[in-house]
Amino acid sequence: MTGVATGPDAGRSAIDRYAILDTPAEAGFDDLVVLASQCCAAPIAAVGLFATDRQWFKARIGLAERELPIAESICALAVDAPDLFVIPDLAADPRTVGNLLVARDEGARFYAGMPMRDPAGELLGTLIVLDTVPRPHGLSAREADGMRRLARQVTAQLELRRMIDERDGGVARRGGAHQAPPPMHDVLSISERHWRELFEKLSEGFVVGELIRDADGRTVDWRYLDVNDAWSGLMNLSADEAIGRTVRQVLPDAEQWWIDQVASVCDTGLPRTMVRRIGRLRRDYEAHAFQLDGDRFAIIFVEVTDRLQAERRLEALLTLGDRLREASSVAEMTFTAARIVGETLSATRAGFGRIDDVAETMAIERDWTDKGMASIEGVHRFADYGDLLPPLLSGDPLVIDDVRTDPRSAADPAPMLAIGIGALLNMPVRERGRTVAAFLVHDSEPRHWTREELDFLRNVADRVEVGVARLHGEERQRMLNGELSHRLKNTLAMVQAIAGQTLKRVTERDAVASFEQRLGALASAHDVLLGKGWEAADLATVAARVLEVLDGRDRFRIDGPPIELGSRAALSTSLLLHELGTNAVKYGALSVDAGSVAVTWVVNDGVLRLDWREAGGPPAEVPRSHGFGSRLINLGLVGTGGVTVRYEGTGFSATMFAPLTELQQA
Repeated sequence: MTGVATGPDAGRSAIDRYAILDTPAEAGFDDLVVLASQCCAAPIAAVGLFATDRQWFKARIGLAERELPIAESICALAVDAPDLFVIPDLAADPRTVGNLLVARDEGARFYAGMPMRDPAGELLGTLIVLDTVPRPHGLSAREADGMRRLARQVTAQLELRRMIDERDGGVARRGGAHQAPPPMHDVLSISERHWRELFEKLSEGFVVGELIRDADGRTVDWRYLDVNDAWSGLMNLSADEAIGRTVRQVLPDAEQWWIDQVASVCDTGLPRTMVRRIGRLRRDYEAHAFQLDGDRFAIIFVEVTDRLQAERRLEALLTLGDRLREASSVAEMTFTAARIVGETLSATRAGFGRIDDVAETMAIERDWTDKGMASIEGVHRFADYGDLLPPLLSGDPLVIDDVRTDPRSAADPAPMLAIGIGALLNMPVRERGRTVAAFLVHDSEPRHWTREELDFLRNVADRVEVGVARLHGEERQRMLNGELSHRLKNTLAMVQAIAGQTLKRVTERDAVASFEQRLGALASAHDVLLGKGWEAADLATVAARVLEVLDGRDRFRIDGPPIELGSRAALSTSLLLHELGTNAVKYGALSVDAGSVAVTWVVNDGVLRLDWREAGGPPAEVPRSHGFGSRLINLGLVGTGGVTVRYEGTGFSATMFAPLTELQQA
């Protein structure tokens, strides 16, 4: 680690000004370390500060050492890093392979450190996280961003601590000074200068406030003592509009919850991170609050609107996909989509309208509305609202941020204002190159629609278009299946009629009856398959449809988990069950009034086991000859065997096995 000492040495005088080395633990720093550990899912985290020949840890979690020699400090490698410094595998890096933190049992394998510098740019230390396993891909973008933000908050905490110490003469109280402290007005002047420097350098909004309590000590409000320029920019308020006033005066829609959260920071001494939406700005902010002293506190604000909205839009699309799959009608689909769009975009109305390009009208279906907003379901003429139709017919979205100023509606905005439209976004839905409908989103106030919001609505429209096409396709398939079923029944009836005429002189009438019944079993299986698009059939449904045509059908017990059979497996299973049922009626349990049959199945380790068990009938006897029916039974569920038959005094039983994948693919 040659040459490393210059980095920490350069930062030595900087950290000495903070009079923090070898001081007791402080909750503010401890909590930031915990947040870093949680943010990066790392078992080890610390705030390390550089002294002359050592790295001292002001706060740490998962690390036994209170300090390390510079020669053993991994952070010394990061002193010149302009940004987050990462070593994916400490044991594979020649610079750190012999480090004592790495070489010991269950040692560190991953390192990430964010350098912390004072307002003048001098190194103070690093915020670090360590893991006991390598991370080839380092930190995620979100974890890295969290480390940068937390490091800035550690630096801010150091600055605030130093300024409070200077104000209160803390250095002199600790006996660390070898000369008389400067006059108090000089200390305050220095503190004020550093305070302003810190405020000006912070890109995050920064607030210093003080709680206001009632006679019983309950917090009822808090007052702004100071704010920085970044906060003014975030809130669209000047410092003069905030300083000296209470939060309820500055932000009238502030909830008691918000005040209580800040109060808990001063009551417990523990920092707290909160996310709050400022209604009048329609913006989201992440606030990290920590105590200064007594009832005074500081809050660092970061705007997170874009991040939260992106998360909401992604979650909304996932939810929409689930809801569209469950929907059974076009109307249900469009209203569900309208509700999700309206809530996600914080709009006041959302809906779906069918466009008649000849009559130049839009028939709006059931729409979603926010509280207090009226529905506009019904038929509307485009001409009543301005020049709105041409872009939609061209396949382009109609985007109006303010109906009073947009040239397409500004000539007479009154009709739209009358129904609560201050801004609108319409996304066309097209079929075969024609615009046939549009998704519409309204806001009662002027609003700038972002590119991300347009993309979101386009994604919604695409998903609804696919969902509607699926429903129409399913309806057409049902009609086709019904027609096929009708024609197949007619064909099988014709086959039975021809067979009846051809076989009427055959003396073995039982064989003729068996043939006709097998045709009936095939017809039942075809009905089930046609109902599922000829792709699959439920085993329980196949069994019920085949066995219900037999005498004694109320004495069958059919039980088992849902199993989808492929088309060929469904046909072979129907013939097999029909053969077993016919034998039970002729010779087995169903040949007597007290008999019954249980048809059950289970799946274990990917293999289906189907049991046919007769009870209450005559003793089963091994047949003297084996005809087609016996051979059919022995072929099993998929025609490859796997059948065990038993002829016992209690009745006939059979057990059939088949791999589930073969049954579903056959």
